[in-house]
Amino acid sequence: MPIPSAESSFRKGLATLTGGDAAAAARHLQSAILIERQHGVARPQMRYLSYYGLALAQSGRPNAAAIQACETATRRDLFNPDLYLNLGRVYSLADRKSRALAAFERGLAIAPNHPALASEMAKIDRRQAPPLAFVPRSHPINKLLGKVRGVLFARRAHGMERAKAAPAS
Repeated sequence: MPIPSAESSFRKGLATLTGGDAAAAARHLQSAILIERQHGVARPQMRYLSYYGLALAQSGRPNAAAIQACETATRRDLFNPDLYLNLGRVYSLADRKSRALAAFERGLAIAPNHPALASEMAKIDRRQAPPLAFVPRSHPINKLLGKVRGVLFARRAHGMERAKAAPAS
């Protein structure tokens, strides 16, 4: 059962985070964690830790502490899709797209109709980097080179499939 003062700090942190002041939110959320520690809570609220990690990541450059907080929360509370949402957001802020996708997918496996997870999943760009990074993706040269690259990779993949299907001699 949550401690009322810790829960109050958590709610203030969420409201502040939603309001856009991530640094202040991190302070409120850290306060909720510390209150629980002071009371010697046997099963701390992992949502406090998860949102603390998210607030840290949003208040500045996502660092190891933010990632670790969210990872720890998901390891200790495996079936809370909101924790995977926060972990995915932190990974996304840290430019770790594949890990963000994995976190969102895990959250969606738990709660397939979770709208925020579905929304975050749709935001992640799964395309390869443009062939010429110094030219905008929409530039005709990048479009042409991207199509050529796609055809070459498709042929290569098709050739590998045919090689696997060929009988060994």
